[in-house]
Amino acid sequence: MSTVGLALGGGAVRGLAHVGVLKVFREWNVPIDFISGTSIGGAIGSLVAAGIDINEIEDFVLSYPWYGLLDMGMGKRGVMSGRKLYNVLADFLNQYGLRDATIEELDIPFRTVATDLKSGKPYIWERGSLLLALRSTVSIPGIFAPVHYKDMVLVDGALTNNLPADIPKMAGMDLVIVVDVERQHEEREPRNTVEVLYRSYSIMATMMSRKNLHYADLVLQPKVGHVFALDFSKMRECIQAGEHAARKSLPRLRELGLIRHDVLHANSSDF
Repeated sequence: MSTVGLALGGGAVRGLAHVGVLKVFREWNVPIDFISGTSIGGAIGSLVAAGIDINEIEDFVLSYPWYGLLDMGMGKRGVMSGRKLYNVLADFLNQYGLRDATIEELDIPFRTVATDLKSGKPYIWERGSLLLALRSTVSIPGIFAPVHYKDMVLVDGALTNNLPADIPKMAGMDLVIVVDVERQHEEREPRNTVEVLYRSYSIMATMMSRKNLHYADLVLQPKVGHVFALDFSKMRECIQAGEHAARKSLPRLRELGLIRHDVLHANSSDF
């Protein structure tokens, strides 16, 4: 069977559609041999790569009071300092003995992208601290304070590669599946400074993402464009949108030879 790489794009709350996609993929035993992700895509992808059950990831996402992350950090190079975000990630990883895990130790090969503000170039995390990599890839510029690592100042990889479909292809994967959650934008006017910051960077990230779509053999685009990317009240809706998009992709997954015949027979009602 062909090797399969999965690329999960950034999109804040919209990126929870990745959870829905991965739930359906697990149900159908779609193989995943390599995962790359940016921002929320990197966070979710890393947990799956570490072997954490997708239903447990979903339970955590839906039960955590995310508005509590708003630890104001003006003067720390971001509206929010990111301290609480770091602690949340650390505590969750610690439940599975992964607080000190390195990327190279994960069950599935994994890469995530950050952006170095000093050089203006992407930094691909392929080894080293999983926790630090996640903290940097989700550091939305101007909202969360950047991460200092070696001689770099790292923020969200969406600035340079929000849809890292090129990474699994360059790693030698035969097929690349992309989940793109930033293709559509709501038309509602931003209501505050945080929304202005995020909307501005999101538009830029979307334009950058399009150049990588040619690496994909299958592109899933969950319908989450109407959801403001920091609206935590829409998390369940985004997950459901991911499930719907994944089920619509089942015929193409069958064409690509990624669904076994015995699984296909058992779940034929989805076709």
